Amino acid sequence: MDKKLSIILPVFNEKESLAIMVRLLKSTLKFENEILIVYDDEKDNCVSEAKKLEQELSNVRAIHNNINRGVRFAVDKGVKEAKYEIIFITAVDEIFPIIAIDDMINLILNDGYDFVSGTRYAKGGLRLGGSLVASFLSRLANKLFCMFTSFPLSDCTTGIKMMKKTVWNSIVLESKPIGWAFAFELTIKVYIKNLKITEAPLKSVDRLFGGSSTFKTMPWIKEYLKWFFWGIKSIKNK
Repeated sequence: MDKKLSIILPVFNEKESLAIMVRLLKSTLKFENEILIVYDDEKDNCVSEAKKLEQELSNVRAIHNNINRGVRFAVDKGVKEAKYEIIFITAVDEIFPIIAIDDMINLILNDGYDFVSGTRYAKGGLRLGGSLVASFLSRLANKLFCMFTSFPLSDCTTGIKMMKKTVWNSIVLESKPIGWAFAFELTIKVYIKNLKITEAPLKSVDRLFGGSSTFKTMPWIKEYLKWFFWGIKSIKNK
């Protein structure tokens, strides 16, 4: 398989970060790639910037998510539009994971992995910034989940994932479109399918250049807890 990558950027009122992220991707990656900027609403403040970047740079596309609102559906729309067989999903405000892209795609192409998850919590990984509550809950949930299940990945909840497109298409996602909860569900279900999975350390600095957070404490906790307990039960019965 050739070294080609479709990068999916779901956006939500993050105009401050978008141009920086896209230009860094374009200047950093030395292999063939495309960048798909996926938005839910034509009124999103990213739309004008996304269309400007589409006109200015090659292989950058602004795509309207007409499936349903939420990150999960934006990613699904991006996968449907992607022209390459390997996809990379990341938040547009996550600048530093760009550094890990080359290592992640090499794990798929050279080592035969189907699914590579970024990790902020293993050796070489780091998480800074963002909501203190969200950070604490994420660390705690991942630690407890690994303890109860002996899960091989240290950071199941991160939305920073790379995989073969066939992996995404093989998983039936059922989580509500609340934040990035689908990433937790996806990781568990990929593992249950006995696909070859691994992780790559990355540095994460939340909202380095501003933007709007969709974090809402109770809805997020409820949805993540649902998949936390579902995952423990399903893995024990695996």
